[in-house]
Amino acid sequence: MGNRLSPPAAIQETSLQQSVAGAPERVGARRPFGWWGKLLALLGLGLAFGAGWHFAGQHQHEHAKEALPAATGLAEWDRATVLVTVAPVTNRPVQRTVEAVGTLHAFEEIALASRVEGRVRQLRFEVADVVKPGELLLEIDPVDCDLAVQQAERALLVELAKLGLHEPPAGDIDLGAVPTVVQARTRMENAQARYERGRRLLANQAMADEEVGNLTADFRAAQAEHANQLLVARTALATVRMKQTELAVAQQRLKDTQVRVPLPRGAGATYAVTRRNVSEGTLVQPGTEVCKLIVNQTLKLRVPVPERYGPEVKADQKVEVSAAASPQPVAGVVTRINPAVEPTTRTFEVEIQVPNPQGTLKPGGFAKAAIFTRLDAAAPTVPLAGVVNFAGVNKVFLAENGRAREVPVTLGVQTTDWVEIAKPALPAGVPVITSGQTVLAADTPVTVSPAAKTATPPVR
Repeated sequence: MGNRLSPPAAIQETSLQQSVAGAPERVGARRPFGWWGKLLALLGLGLAFGAGWHFAGQHQHEHAKEALPAATGLAEWDRATVLVTVAPVTNRPVQRTVEAVGTLHAFEEIALASRVEGRVRQLRFEVADVVKPGELLLEIDPVDCDLAVQQAERALLVELAKLGLHEPPAGDIDLGAVPTVVQARTRMENAQARYERGRRLLANQAMADEEVGNLTADFRAAQAEHANQLLVARTALATVRMKQTELAVAQQRLKDTQVRVPLPRGAGATYAVTRRNVSEGTLVQPGTEVCKLIVNQTLKLRVPVPERYGPEVKADQKVEVSAAASPQPVAGVVTRINPAVEPTTRTFEVEIQVPNPQGTLKPGGFAKAAIFTRLDAAAPTVPLAGVVNFAGVNKVFLAENGRAREVPVTLGVQTTDWVEIAKPALPAGVPVITSGQTVLAADTPVTVSPAAKTATPPVR
């Protein structure tokens, strides 16, 4: 009896066997619904794995929160609050600077040109050579200039011979000692003596009026001749002066065939050659540029400064100059301030003198200048860890009455340890939250770690 099925059970078994027998055709007809079932099963498996991961992490976090009070010395801690550390706002002396970027220039930059015409006979320099004042750079063929000097000397000797001189006089000379003038004066004196004797004879009626008239004419002619010889002597002396000048010009042209390094304004300065435009055998004309020299032991940094900093930037202020070519900043000083503002850029130019004894900095390069303007003795600062940046907005959280207060701030001077709060003004000693800000919002309950309450960052 126990092994035999009841009629209803038999009927159910028969129906089940018939269903199994016809299963392949029905399953094949409903196959797409099977793939959806698998997808739903995978989604369910993923949700189950994520829920398990969340509960495991929450359990671990609760375990950590339970262990944290003992580590920080808290006897009791409300789990609904966020455990944070704080540091007070500290007033520090902050150096104010005006920063600008400009171009380095040589202290002196000179383009040497030829002053005479000729061919370059000898070249004694190359680009990058360091040359001293007065040193010979190049020489132009001096043959033509030498001949011009000789010609001027001969012409001067001719004019000196007319005056009976062997060398040019140092100053004014007595024209009455010139031989031609002496001769004319002697004739005039003789004619005067005859004229006076004739007048006496005429008074005694010992000479005729006609003879006295002839003596008078001879005397006047002698006077004119003497005056004329004085003019000729004066003209000869002026010609001597002119020939002296011509000789000096010819000698200067001969000297100009040697192009030498000029004397700089600064004592002990040297020049560096930055460009050479001629070679040996080149025919140069007056005004042809032959080379370019610079003084680079000291450089000039010219930077544009916005006009709003006009009252702050002054002469003799110290400057820290940074350039890519120098591993360390270089100390400079403000030497000149342009009194005019450029209308297109609304900036004024500031010239900074930068020492460059080793030649590390190069003229033409870019440099950044930080001009030290004034010192703020008490600027509010907070630790760098106390500033939070979100979506481009800087803010700090203050711990007040057990809650976090969010304050948007504007940053100022920043170092690796602290940052200045330019705006708003925060009183000294206000506690700023330095950890746990990632889970904070406005009015979030907080608990301050006792170890952080007494910690005060040192003022540097």
